Amino acid sequence: MDENVAVALARRLLKDANVTAAPVDVEALALSLGFHVSRKELEEGEAGITFERRGKKHICVNQKDSLLRQRFTILHEIAHHVLKLPSKHGEKVPSNELERFTGRPPEEVLCDIFAAECLVPWELIQPLAEEKDFTLEHLAELAEQFQASRSCIASRFAQASNDHLAFVVAEDGVVKYSIVSKALKESRVWISKDIPLPRNSAAAKAFNSGISGLHEADSDGLDWSNSDDARRFACYEQAIYYAPAKQTQSILIFEELDERPVSTGYRSSRDDDDGLLDELDGYPGWSKPRY
Repeated sequence: MDENVAVALARRLLKDANVTAAPVDVEALALSLGFHVSRKELEEGEAGITFERRGKKHICVNQKDSLLRQRFTILHEIAHHVLKLPSKHGEKVPSNELERFTGRPPEEVLCDIFAAECLVPWELIQPLAEEKDFTLEHLAELAEQFQASRSCIASRFAQASNDHLAFVVAEDGVVKYSIVSKALKESRVWISKDIPLPRNSAAAKAFNSGISGLHEADSDGLDWSNSDDARRFACYEQAIYYAPAKQTQSILIFEELDERPVSTGYRSSRDDDDGLLDELDGYPGWSKPRY
């Protein structure tokens, strides 16, 4: 099982359910698979629980969580069923598992990827990515339209766009996740994982400040990428820092400075898994825009 398979199975589920508009009815998807969804107050830090009673399958989500958190939790649990992946968290879904990349079991990450594809279907986000600019304002509008977290929207937008864009998530000042648009990949520009945030980046400034909020910065392409071709780009960044999770989310817009052909050399190799469909959410706690 890999990211591509998880995405393909999510798309098949959406097609079978005839999903053609946003927001996706996640409870209808659950019901189509035989799950009954309910809500009640669960223990602190518990996002949801899946169990079987009298031959019926149940998903119960924490009614104290935001609507976006509840929607994501439902789809994450559906993913375990569709992907036939055993849960590494048992019947209960801890909230902090849906808010961190570090230390997540691969099975749980794949379920997050499945959930993101269901929340923001490719066929719906792709035309919108062509119409709208990659800004926090427009991402907030799309988050409302799809009833999905901003990180989910940003990942899907970057993947669907024809522009030179990237979405980067860092934790404790280290890049843990990145989505690079097709155009940026074709320009031979990638952003590596498990590297420190660029010193002059808005994300680094936000992290060092220790205060949740918005930061902006202009930088060179080489600040973010170790590809030789990155020198052909300037980069504008908007970053938001969420102090409780020590996490930054950056939207990056790359502007090409000239039209020279891309080179065939690299200063270092890209990550082995950068070519995968690695859109990932898992951050429904970021349910409301913060400016």
